[in-house]
Amino acid sequence: MANSTERFFTGAVRGNRRVNDSLPKHDIVLLGAGHTHAHIIRMWRMQPIPQTRLTCISDHTVATYSGMMAGTLAGNYQPSDMEIDLVRLCASCGVRFIHGKVTGLDVEGRRLRLENRPEVTYDLLSVGIGSQPTLPTGNEAGLSIKPMQTFLPRLRKTINKILAQYAGEALQIAIVGGGASGVEIAFCLQQFIKHHYGDTTASKITLVDAGQQILGGMSPRTQKLANRELQRRGIQLRMNSRIVKINGERELVFEEGARWEPDLIIWATSAKPPALLGALGLPLDERGFLLTRNTLQSSGEECIFAVGDTSTVEGERYAKAGVYAVRQGPVLWENLRRKLEGQPLQAWQPQSQFLALINTGDERAILDYRGLSFHARWCWRLKNRIDTKFMAMYQSYDPPEMMHATAETSADAELAKQCGGCGSKASARVLQKSLPALQQSKYDHVLMGLDPPDDIALLAQRPGLSTAVSIDFFSAFVDDPFLLGRIAALNALSDLHAKGATPSAALSVAILPHGSDEQQARLLNDLLAGAVREFSPHNVPIVGGHSIMGPKLTFGFTILGDADAESVMRKSALSLGDCLVLTKPLGTGVLLAAHMQAACRTEWWTTLVESMLVSNQHAATVASEIGVNSATDVTGFGLAAHLLEMLKSSGFSAEISLGSLPLLPGAAELLENGFESTLAPSNRDSCCDLQIASELQGKSATKILFDPQTSGGLLLAVPEHQIEELLSQCGKQAKVIGRIVKGSTDGCHLSIVIGQ
Repeated sequence: MANSTERFFTGAVRGNRRVNDSLPKHDIVLLGAGHTHAHIIRMWRMQPIPQTRLTCISDHTVATYSGMMAGTLAGNYQPSDMEIDLVRLCASCGVRFIHGKVTGLDVEGRRLRLENRPEVTYDLLSVGIGSQPTLPTGNEAGLSIKPMQTFLPRLRKTINKILAQYAGEALQIAIVGGGASGVEIAFCLQQFIKHHYGDTTASKITLVDAGQQILGGMSPRTQKLANRELQRRGIQLRMNSRIVKINGERELVFEEGARWEPDLIIWATSAKPPALLGALGLPLDERGFLLTRNTLQSSGEECIFAVGDTSTVEGERYAKAGVYAVRQGPVLWENLRRKLEGQPLQAWQPQSQFLALINTGDERAILDYRGLSFHARWCWRLKNRIDTKFMAMYQSYDPPEMMHATAETSADAELAKQCGGCGSKASARVLQKSLPALQQSKYDHVLMGLDPPDDIALLAQRPGLSTAVSIDFFSAFVDDPFLLGRIAALNALSDLHAKGATPSAALSVAILPHGSDEQQARLLNDLLAGAVREFSPHNVPIVGGHSIMGPKLTFGFTILGDADAESVMRKSALSLGDCLVLTKPLGTGVLLAAHMQAACRTEWWTTLVESMLVSNQHAATVASEIGVNSATDVTGFGLAAHLLEMLKSSGFSAEISLGSLPLLPGAAELLENGFESTLAPSNRDSCCDLQIASELQGKSATKILFDPQTSGGLLLAVPEHQIEELLSQCGKQAKVIGRIVKGSTDGCHLSIVIGQ
């Protein structure tokens, strides 16, 4: 296999919008997924900007609607009711989603720096990462209401910890901040404690604020209604009490010198900027928020926008409130389009008054609008209608029909004219830009590789060992090339791990869509960086590769390694009575199929990715050390087909208990609802020697047997006397799923039975 720079690769991610997607002409990046950016993603579903890619970067996979936080606390809603599933929303809208933490910004190079992964470039950037409650100096004790995505779990955990060591007196709870958020939480926290801990858990709630009156900025009548309800509920007020310090775990020190040590402190104070804003190198206001023009552009960089609590518009005075972020959405959407088209931008002006509705936790709400104030059930019904209608716009994850359009773009036309043969190779300029950025360690066994590049790779051979070779690649199933590179590397390593071989080098294989040299070079760097991240712990260098241009991104590796021919774990080395052990749960195929249809929930997606990023090296090493003779990895043909290969080569049969098969979260539900990988029917048709118990025939649960696995686990045949040792060393993921039995007179069979 050739290894010169002209024989490396480039490519493009495949988005959900079109099967033959090409690299975009423009890149718009949304940093954060608050109210304003949620509007942009929604609009992208309805009217995407031609030849442009939209990317959302967030350190959370869900976005929380602040308007329903208190209602969820009170039990009016389930936690999922206030959450926007960013994985599904972006998938349904054809938006690339990157789950990562941004650490800085290269303004001149138009690059966002991320933690533990390559930079992300942009043509236009919008920053909307919200704000944080202001805390006094000292220990950051207590609970901040932000990030809201984790507030409820953190609250439960903290209260449980307090109650576990409590003497039985009423819990002393301080809610710091007398604005709308603090008042709502004070009302609704009582309902939360009653619902989760019962009437026996008494609590004494005190609302603390540095001002003279709660709900500053609202009408006196609204303040009076709130004060009256707080008094009726037994919630105390501690006004004109500025906290200046926290001692120890929870002692509050006030400006006048008083001290108080409540059991629980909840911070709902005025907004302060996230620390990241100070590291972006952009103009800030006097409080540290990003300063913008009325077009929402940064005062210091016209290609960067800032919205929501993150920003302050020059010359305007308004509170940090979600209503402004919502109203900025349409203006930001219009200005992003206009900026790319070179048209004049629109100005945004904050409204002078807006409707405020404060949930009192008892299916009533306090309304404040233009001097009018009411506290009634109809106010709650109005709030509920507004909030649920708002969330319905962002919790519809079905891709519209237009998402499947196949209209030819200029890039497609250019690709259609592309030469075949060696004329379809990636440009040498792409490789010249990308390969120098490949950060790999020096490896003594690499005699010729990429430093400098040559026509072949030369590897020093270890005496007495045979050369092991395997190849594995697949079409792209994620829009994040860094993640794709990581999974591709581990998936390719798996075959050698399954045989007990030691990987020593990798050669890339790629079919890649059309794009400019600069775009391809950036993409190549992301793919390589992801692969190197996983190859490095295995001491595997990338020493070369080959690529051609094609209609769909396809990526993977040929893996070279060393193996002792006498100790390789062969498929044919089964023994009667061996226990069958699966080291990873099944379900990647159906979950990835669901993801392409925006039906894979965030919690399922997160677990799926975690599973695909688990290397099989540890399980293979354990198996080899205890003397396991037969193994394979479960990949594209599914569990049943891979096991049947082992049975036919050894002359045995096997029984598997369907109930013992470990499944990834969501897999069973998706199979039951009719989701299935496109390869699954072919896998099922190939398993003619499969015998399914009559009680199980036609059951959706049996479909998991044919589910193609990406970066799946190992299937080990373990002697029964060694099973406890193997399971103890492989961890909780490894499960016994069946047993090797005698083959019948008419051949080898795989029987699926009921059992746990």
